[in-house]
Amino acid sequence: MDRFGLLRHATLALLAVSVTIAPTVPWAGTAADSISCVGVRTASAADSSAAAVPPASATDSTSMQSATPGRGPITPADEANLPPLFPPPDSTLGAALRHGGYILVFRHSITNWAQRDADGEHFEDRKTQRNLSDEGRRLSEDIGKAIKAAGIPIGEVSASPMWRCRDTAELMFGHHKTNVDLFRRGAPSREARVRLLGTVPKAGTNTVLVTHQDVLLPIVTGLRREQLREGEAFIVKPLGDGKYEVLAQAKLDHWRAMASKKL
Repeated sequence: MDRFGLLRHATLALLAVSVTIAPTVPWAGTAADSISCVGVRTASAADSSAAAVPPASATDSTSMQSATPGRGPITPADEANLPPLFPPPDSTLGAALRHGGYILVFRHSITNWAQRDADGEHFEDRKTQRNLSDEGRRLSEDIGKAIKAAGIPIGEVSASPMWRCRDTAELMFGHHKTNVDLFRRGAPSREARVRLLGTVPKAGTNTVLVTHQDVLLPIVTGLRREQLREGEAFIVKPLGDGKYEVLAQAKLDHWRAMASKKL
């Protein structure tokens, strides 16, 4: 056999081997397929039982939530156009708030997004945090004045130890205590927040919590990023034993309407 014949024979032998072996190799997907679920954490039994009403979200990862199922992460355009998740307060709720028994869950007021939070819990150093803008400080003061003018009694005020929450609480109500569970993620703090939402306030008062949108996502069913704007609040009816109901979503105009007795 000449050398060309030998080469042809060797080539055919190699092809035969590859055809025999290839079907026995299982398909493992691409690199992207293998990492596409990183960051997604399915809620455990403890998560869902702790949330009670409403149930816990399936994930703490806010960036993974979609505006529409199957579409992928929310885009800035989606966020800008998301309608409020809950209806505005009506006159019946406005009157009920004057008797107490509710929890006002505020997202901190408007911030300066040119600033960024440092990694870790640098609570006392406001230079390492995103702080309220001048507009945010004015909004906090205006909301506090409107709530006072509406005759809505405020009892305990708790805030995340981040300065944007502490400043919001202080500018609105003139007092607050810090609670790290209004900042931290993870099951223990999430369960603590659920207990707070289910705890009935002292008679004749409403409790205030000032926190961040991210920590509300796992415990307010259906909530997506930016559906609760900076300075807005959920009005929650605590039912005791870790149960609660979100009744309405309020902003400055609604508090002012209550102050003018339009609500």
